[in-house]
Amino acid sequence: MNVNQLKLIHFRNYENTSFSFDSNCIHYLYGKNAQGKTNLIEAIYFLSHLHSFRTNQLSSLVMKENESLIIEAKVESNKQNEHLKVVVSHHKKHLFRFLNPVNKYSDFVGIVNAILFCPDDMMIFSQSPKFRRRFIDMELIKLSKTYTTTLSHYQKILKERNLALKQNEINDALIDIYTDQMIQDEKIILNQRNHFIEQLILKAKQIYPFFSSEKEIIDAKYETFVSIDDDLEENLIHAYQKSLAKDKLYHQTNLGIHKDDIQFLLNGSNINDVASQGQKRSFLLALKLGLAQIIYEKSHQYPILLLDDVFSELDDIRKKQLIQKLPLDMQIFITTTEWMDPSSFGSRPVKFYKIEKGSIKEVDHGR
Repeated sequence: MNVNQLKLIHFRNYENTSFSFDSNCIHYLYGKNAQGKTNLIEAIYFLSHLHSFRTNQLSSLVMKENESLIIEAKVESNKQNEHLKVVVSHHKKHLFRFLNPVNKYSDFVGIVNAILFCPDDMMIFSQSPKFRRRFIDMELIKLSKTYTTTLSHYQKILKERNLALKQNEINDALIDIYTDQMIQDEKIILNQRNHFIEQLILKAKQIYPFFSSEKEIIDAKYETFVSIDDDLEENLIHAYQKSLAKDKLYHQTNLGIHKDDIQFLLNGSNINDVASQGQKRSFLLALKLGLAQIIYEKSHQYPILLLDDVFSELDDIRKKQLIQKLPLDMQIFITTTEWMDPSSFGSRPVKFYKIEKGSIKEVDHGR
Protein backbone atom coordinates (compact mmCIF):
# COMPACT_ATOMS: atom_id res chain seq x y z
CA MET A 1 0.00 0.00 0.00
CA ASN A 2 1.30 3.42 -0.98
CA VAL A 3 0.23 7.03 -0.99
CA ASN A 4 1.43 8.23 -4.39
CA GLN A 5 0.02 11.75 -4.28
CA LEU A 6 -1.22 13.86 -1.39
CA LYS A 7 -2.87 17.27 -1.57
CA LEU A 8 -3.58 19.41 1.49
CA ILE A 9 -5.68 22.56 1.47
CA HIS A 10 -5.97 24.60 4.69
CA PHE A 11 -4.79 21.62 6.74
CA ARG A 12 -2.85 22.82 9.79
CA ASN A 13 -0.05 25.00 8.34
CA TYR A 14 -0.36 23.73 4.76
CA GLU A 15 -2.31 26.29 2.76
CA ASN A 16 -2.40 24.57 -0.64
CA THR A 17 0.35 22.02 -1.14
CA SER A 18 0.75 18.86 -3.20
CA PHE A 19 3.22 16.05 -2.66
CA SER A 20 4.33 13.04 -4.68
CA PHE A 21 5.84 10.03 -2.96
CA ASP A 22 7.59 6.89 -4.20
CA SER A 23 6.23 3.43 -3.54
CA ASN A 24 7.97 1.13 -1.04
CA CYS A 25 10.39 3.88 -0.11
CA ILE A 26 11.51 5.50 3.14
CA HIS A 27 10.57 9.19 3.20
CA TYR A 28 12.76 10.98 5.71
CA LEU A 29 11.16 14.27 6.82
CA TYR A 30 13.43 16.51 8.86
CA GLY A 31 13.40 20.07 10.11
CA LYS A 32 13.02 22.19 13.21
CA ASN A 33 10.06 21.80 15.54
CA ALA A 34 6.66 23.30 14.61
CA GLN A 35 7.41 23.40 10.87
CA GLY A 36 4.84 20.82 9.70
CA LYS A 37 6.56 17.42 9.79
CA THR A 38 4.02 15.79 12.07
CA ASN A 39 1.17 17.61 10.31
CA LEU A 40 2.00 15.79 7.10
CA ILE A 41 1.85 12.29 8.59
CA GLU A 42 -1.21 13.36 10.59
CA ALA A 43 -2.99 13.94 7.27
CA ILE A 44 -2.14 10.40 6.10
CA TYR A 45 -3.28 9.01 9.45
CA PHE A 46 -6.54 10.94 9.13
CA LEU A 47 -7.21 9.30 5.76
CA SER A 48 -6.79 5.93 7.44
CA HIS A 49 -8.72 6.45 10.67
CA LEU A 50 -10.89 9.55 10.05
CA HIS A 51 -9.59 11.17 13.19
CA SER A 52 -6.37 12.75 14.36
CA PHE A 53 -3.92 11.16 16.79
CA ARG A 54 -3.25 14.58 18.33
CA THR A 55 -6.67 16.13 18.95
CA ASN A 56 -10.36 15.34 19.10
CA GLN A 57 -11.28 18.79 17.84
CA LEU A 58 -11.79 18.90 14.07
CA SER A 59 -11.56 22.70 14.17
CA SER A 60 -7.93 22.41 15.35
CA LEU A 61 -7.01 20.84 12.00
CA VAL A 62 -8.31 23.76 9.95
CA MET A 63 -5.84 26.54 9.16
CA LYS A 64 -6.61 29.73 11.05
CA GLU A 65 -9.09 32.13 9.45
CA ASN A 66 -10.53 29.35 7.28
CA GLU A 67 -13.72 27.35 7.66
CA SER A 68 -12.82 24.09 5.93
CA LEU A 69 -9.97 21.81 4.93
CA ILE A 70 -9.36 19.21 2.25
CA ILE A 71 -7.19 16.09 2.32
CA GLU A 72 -7.00 14.41 -1.08
CA ALA A 73 -4.90 11.43 -2.07
CA LYS A 74 -4.18 8.98 -4.84
CA VAL A 75 -3.43 5.63 -3.29
CA GLU A 76 -2.20 2.30 -4.65
CA SER A 77 -3.65 -0.74 -2.89
CA ASN A 78 -3.09 -4.31 -4.11
CA LYS A 79 -2.17 -2.93 -7.54
CA GLN A 80 -5.45 -1.02 -7.72
CA ASN A 81 -5.67 2.77 -7.75
CA GLU A 82 -7.85 4.67 -5.31
CA HIS A 83 -8.79 8.35 -5.32
CA LEU A 84 -9.84 9.50 -1.86
CA LYS A 85 -10.94 12.86 -0.54
CA VAL A 86 -11.98 14.17 2.87
CA VAL A 87 -13.56 17.58 3.31
CA VAL A 88 -13.96 18.90 6.86
CA SER A 89 -16.39 21.77 7.03
CA HIS A 90 -18.37 23.18 9.97
CA HIS A 91 -17.21 20.34 12.25
CA LYS A 92 -18.44 17.65 9.85
CA LYS A 93 -16.56 15.17 7.66
CA HIS A 94 -17.58 14.65 4.04
CA LEU A 95 -16.03 11.61 2.36
CA PHE A 96 -15.46 10.90 -1.32
CA ARG A 97 -14.14 7.93 -3.26
CA PHE A 98 -13.40 8.57 -6.94
CA LEU A 99 -15.24 11.89 -6.32
CA ASN A 100 -18.43 10.01 -5.36
CA PRO A 101 -19.85 10.62 -1.85
CA VAL A 102 -19.30 7.89 0.75
CA ASN A 103 -22.07 7.98 3.33
CA LYS A 104 -20.81 5.45 5.87
CA TYR A 105 -17.52 5.91 7.72
CA SER A 106 -17.12 2.12 7.82
CA ASP A 107 -16.97 2.07 3.99
CA PHE A 108 -14.02 4.48 4.05
CA VAL A 109 -11.93 3.49 7.07
CA GLY A 110 -9.28 0.95 6.14
CA ILE A 111 -9.00 1.80 2.43
CA VAL A 112 -5.78 3.46 3.53
CA ASN A 113 -4.21 1.30 6.22
CA ALA A 114 -1.61 3.25 8.17
CA ILE A 115 0.19 2.32 11.38
CA LEU A 116 1.53 5.11 13.56
CA PHE A 117 4.29 5.25 16.15
CA CYS A 118 4.47 8.53 18.08
CA PRO A 119 5.83 9.46 21.53
CA ASP A 120 2.33 9.74 23.03
CA ASP A 121 1.72 6.07 22.17
CA MET A 122 3.90 5.21 25.17
CA MET A 123 0.99 6.20 27.39
CA ILE A 124 -0.91 3.09 26.28
CA PHE A 125 0.90 1.25 29.07
CA SER A 126 -0.12 3.66 31.85
CA GLN A 127 -3.46 5.11 30.80
CA SER A 128 -6.87 3.71 31.68
CA PRO A 129 -8.17 0.48 30.09
CA LYS A 130 -10.32 2.35 27.56
CA PHE A 131 -7.20 3.49 25.71
CA ARG A 132 -5.97 -0.09 25.38
CA ARG A 133 -9.42 -1.22 24.23
CA ARG A 134 -9.38 1.59 21.69
CA PHE A 135 -6.04 0.31 20.38
CA ILE A 136 -7.58 -3.13 19.74
CA ASP A 137 -10.78 -1.72 18.27
CA MET A 138 -9.03 0.69 15.89
CA GLU A 139 -7.00 -2.09 14.32
CA LEU A 140 -9.76 -4.69 14.17
CA ILE A 141 -12.16 -2.18 12.60
CA LYS A 142 -9.69 -1.82 9.72
CA LEU A 143 -9.18 -5.57 9.44
CA SER A 144 -12.72 -6.93 9.84
CA LYS A 145 -16.06 -5.61 8.61
CA THR A 146 -17.77 -8.19 10.83
CA TYR A 147 -16.02 -6.76 13.87
CA THR A 148 -17.00 -3.21 12.88
CA THR A 149 -20.72 -3.95 12.53
CA THR A 150 -20.81 -6.19 15.61
CA LEU A 151 -19.08 -3.65 17.86
CA SER A 152 -21.40 -0.88 16.63
CA HIS A 153 -24.46 -3.04 17.35
CA TYR A 154 -23.15 -4.00 20.80
CA GLN A 155 -22.62 -0.34 21.74
CA LYS A 156 -26.17 0.49 20.66
CA ILE A 157 -27.71 -2.40 22.64
CA LEU A 158 -25.58 -1.55 25.70
CA LYS A 159 -26.99 2.00 25.73
CA GLU A 160 -30.55 0.66 25.42
CA ARG A 161 -30.01 -1.86 28.22
CA ASN A 162 -28.60 0.82 30.51
CA LEU A 163 -31.57 3.07 29.72
CA ALA A 164 -33.96 0.23 30.54
CA LEU A 165 -32.16 -0.33 33.87
CA LYS A 166 -32.71 3.32 34.81
CA GLN A 167 -36.50 3.10 34.60
CA ASN A 168 -38.51 3.25 37.82
CA GLU A 169 -40.19 0.00 36.84
CA ILE A 170 -37.67 -2.31 35.19
CA ASN A 171 -39.05 -4.52 32.44
CA ASP A 172 -37.34 -7.87 33.05
CA ALA A 173 -38.40 -9.29 29.69
CA LEU A 174 -36.86 -6.32 27.88
CA ILE A 175 -33.63 -6.66 29.88
CA ASP A 176 -33.47 -10.34 28.87
CA ILE A 177 -33.84 -9.44 25.18
CA TYR A 178 -31.04 -6.89 25.37
CA THR A 179 -28.83 -9.30 27.32
CA ASP A 180 -29.32 -12.07 24.75
CA GLN A 181 -28.37 -9.70 21.93
CA MET A 182 -25.28 -8.49 23.80
CA ILE A 183 -24.16 -12.06 24.41
CA GLN A 184 -24.36 -12.92 20.71
CA ASP A 185 -22.28 -9.83 19.89
CA GLU A 186 -19.79 -10.52 22.66
CA LYS A 187 -19.13 -14.05 21.42
CA ILE A 188 -17.80 -12.54 18.18
CA ILE A 189 -15.97 -9.60 19.77
CA LEU A 190 -14.29 -11.63 22.50
CA ASN A 191 -13.02 -14.28 20.11
CA GLN A 192 -11.67 -11.71 17.65
CA ARG A 193 -10.05 -9.55 20.34
CA ASN A 194 -8.43 -12.53 22.06
CA HIS A 195 -7.17 -14.00 18.79
CA PHE A 196 -5.81 -10.61 17.73
CA ILE A 197 -3.84 -10.17 20.97
CA GLU A 198 -2.47 -13.71 20.75
CA GLN A 199 -1.32 -13.12 17.17
CA LEU A 200 0.10 -9.70 17.93
CA ILE A 201 2.21 -10.73 20.91
CA LEU A 202 3.49 -13.78 19.02
CA LYS A 203 4.77 -11.47 16.25
CA ALA A 204 6.12 -8.94 18.75
CA LYS A 205 8.07 -11.62 20.62
CA GLN A 206 9.89 -12.49 17.41
CA ILE A 207 10.79 -8.85 16.76
CA TYR A 208 11.62 -7.57 20.26
CA PRO A 209 15.12 -9.14 20.53
CA PHE A 210 16.28 -6.89 17.68
CA PHE A 211 15.78 -3.91 20.02
CA SER A 212 17.17 -5.39 23.22
CA SER A 213 20.58 -6.78 24.07
CA GLU A 214 19.18 -8.39 27.24
CA LYS A 215 17.36 -11.71 27.47
CA GLU A 216 13.93 -10.24 28.18
CA ILE A 217 10.55 -11.86 27.66
CA ILE A 218 7.56 -9.76 26.67
CA ASP A 219 3.96 -10.88 26.83
CA ALA A 220 0.39 -9.59 26.73
CA LYS A 221 -2.82 -11.00 28.16
CA TYR A 222 -6.36 -10.07 27.24
CA GLU A 223 -8.37 -9.58 30.43
CA THR A 224 -12.13 -10.04 30.33
CA PHE A 225 -14.93 -11.09 32.67
CA VAL A 226 -15.42 -14.68 31.43
CA SER A 227 -13.31 -17.60 30.29
CA ILE A 228 -12.93 -17.70 26.50
CA ASP A 229 -13.34 -21.39 25.72
CA ASP A 230 -15.73 -23.79 24.02
CA ASP A 231 -18.41 -22.92 26.60
CA LEU A 232 -18.18 -19.17 25.96
CA GLU A 233 -21.92 -18.63 25.46
CA GLU A 234 -22.77 -20.53 28.66
CA ASN A 235 -20.09 -18.58 30.52
CA LEU A 236 -21.63 -15.29 29.33
CA ILE A 237 -25.17 -16.34 30.25
CA HIS A 238 -24.06 -17.36 33.75
CA ALA A 239 -22.10 -14.12 34.27
CA TYR A 240 -25.08 -11.93 33.35
CA GLN A 241 -27.47 -13.97 35.49
CA LYS A 242 -25.14 -13.56 38.44
CA SER A 243 -24.77 -9.80 37.85
CA LEU A 244 -28.45 -9.00 37.24
CA ALA A 245 -29.28 -8.00 40.81
CA LYS A 246 -26.26 -5.68 40.93
CA ASP A 247 -27.18 -4.19 37.53
CA LYS A 248 -30.67 -3.37 38.85
CA LEU A 249 -29.28 -1.91 42.07
CA TYR A 250 -26.82 0.41 40.32
CA HIS A 251 -29.02 1.00 37.23
CA GLN A 252 -26.26 0.10 34.79
CA THR A 253 -24.58 -2.85 33.07
CA ASN A 254 -21.64 -3.81 35.27
CA LEU A 255 -20.20 -6.54 33.02
CA GLY A 256 -19.24 -6.51 29.38
CA ILE A 257 -16.53 -6.15 26.79
CA HIS A 258 -16.74 -2.38 27.30
CA LYS A 259 -14.69 -2.88 30.49
CA ASP A 260 -12.01 -5.25 29.21
CA ASP A 261 -8.27 -4.57 29.35
CA ILE A 262 -4.87 -5.76 28.11
CA GLN A 263 -2.03 -6.44 30.52
CA PHE A 264 1.45 -5.94 29.04
CA LEU A 265 4.21 -7.92 30.76
CA LEU A 266 8.00 -7.80 30.85
CA ASN A 267 9.64 -10.88 32.36
CA GLY A 268 6.30 -11.85 33.90
CA SER A 269 5.64 -8.52 35.64
CA ASN A 270 3.41 -5.62 34.67
CA ILE A 271 5.43 -3.41 32.36
CA ASN A 272 4.63 -0.28 34.37
CA ASP A 273 6.26 -1.78 37.47
CA VAL A 274 9.56 -2.92 35.96
CA ALA A 275 10.30 -1.37 32.55
CA SER A 276 12.42 1.62 31.69
CA GLN A 277 11.32 4.13 29.06
CA GLY A 278 13.70 2.48 26.60
CA GLN A 279 12.18 -0.94 27.24
CA LYS A 280 8.68 0.42 26.80
CA ARG A 281 9.67 2.08 23.54
CA SER A 282 11.19 -1.18 22.29
CA PHE A 283 8.05 -3.10 23.31
CA LEU A 284 5.85 -0.61 21.50
CA LEU A 285 7.97 -0.71 18.34
CA ALA A 286 7.79 -4.51 18.37
CA LEU A 287 3.99 -4.32 18.70
CA LYS A 288 3.69 -1.90 15.78
CA LEU A 289 5.91 -3.98 13.51
CA GLY A 290 4.09 -7.11 14.61
CA LEU A 291 0.83 -5.44 13.66
CA ALA A 292 2.25 -4.63 10.23
CA GLN A 293 3.05 -8.31 9.75
CA ILE A 294 -0.50 -9.36 10.73
CA ILE A 295 -1.94 -6.90 8.22
CA TYR A 296 0.40 -8.21 5.53
CA GLU A 297 -0.63 -11.82 6.14
CA LYS A 298 -4.33 -10.90 6.02
CA SER A 299 -4.33 -8.42 3.11
CA HIS A 300 -1.18 -9.51 1.21
CA GLN A 301 0.25 -6.01 1.42
CA TYR A 302 2.04 -4.00 4.07
CA PRO A 303 0.37 -0.94 5.58
CA ILE A 304 1.95 2.50 5.43
CA LEU A 305 4.20 3.04 8.44
CA LEU A 306 4.29 6.48 10.11
CA LEU A 307 7.16 6.95 12.55
CA ASP A 308 6.90 10.30 14.34
CA ASP A 309 10.02 11.31 16.26
CA VAL A 310 10.97 7.65 16.58
CA PHE A 311 14.74 8.31 16.73
CA SER A 312 14.72 10.83 19.59
CA GLU A 313 15.79 8.35 22.31
CA LEU A 314 17.64 5.78 20.19
CA ASP A 315 21.41 5.67 19.83
CA ASP A 316 22.97 5.20 16.39
CA ILE A 317 23.15 1.41 16.77
CA ARG A 318 19.47 1.14 17.71
CA LYS A 319 18.52 3.43 14.82
CA LYS A 320 20.29 1.16 12.35
CA GLN A 321 18.73 -1.92 13.96
CA LEU A 322 15.28 -0.41 13.53
CA ILE A 323 15.91 0.46 9.88
CA GLN A 324 17.19 -3.05 9.19
CA LYS A 325 14.03 -4.55 10.72
CA LEU A 326 11.62 -2.47 8.61
CA PRO A 327 10.01 -4.56 5.83
CA LEU A 328 11.37 -3.80 2.36
CA ASP A 329 7.99 -3.72 0.59
CA MET A 330 6.65 -0.92 2.76
CA GLN A 331 6.17 2.80 2.32
CA ILE A 332 7.54 4.52 5.42
CA PHE A 333 7.48 8.11 6.67
CA ILE A 334 9.95 9.14 9.37
CA THR A 335 9.88 12.56 11.05
CA THR A 336 12.84 13.92 12.98
CA THR A 337 14.63 17.14 13.83
CA GLU A 338 18.03 15.74 12.83
CA TRP A 339 19.74 14.84 9.60
CA MET A 340 20.81 11.23 9.32
CA ASP A 341 23.71 9.83 7.34
CA PRO A 342 22.33 8.12 4.21
CA SER A 343 24.75 5.22 4.76
CA SER A 344 22.63 4.25 7.81
CA PHE A 345 19.91 3.10 5.41
CA GLY A 346 22.18 0.69 3.54
CA SER A 347 20.86 -0.14 0.08
CA ARG A 348 17.27 0.74 0.94
CA PRO A 349 15.57 3.39 -1.23
CA VAL A 350 15.26 6.58 0.80
CA LYS A 351 14.33 10.17 -0.03
CA PHE A 352 15.12 13.14 2.17
CA TYR A 353 12.82 16.13 2.59
CA LYS A 354 13.35 19.34 4.49
CA ILE A 355 10.15 20.69 6.05
CA GLU A 356 10.07 24.39 6.77
CA LYS A 357 7.06 26.65 7.47
CA GLY A 358 4.57 24.37 5.82
CA SER A 359 6.61 23.71 2.70
CA ILE A 360 8.41 20.55 1.67
CA LYS A 361 11.61 20.41 -0.35
CA GLU A 362 13.34 17.26 -1.52
CA VAL A 363 17.09 17.40 -0.90
CA ASP A 364 19.89 15.21 -2.22
CA HIS A 365 21.84 12.90 0.06
CA GLY A 366 24.58 15.43 0.42
CA ARG A 367 22.07 18.05 1.66
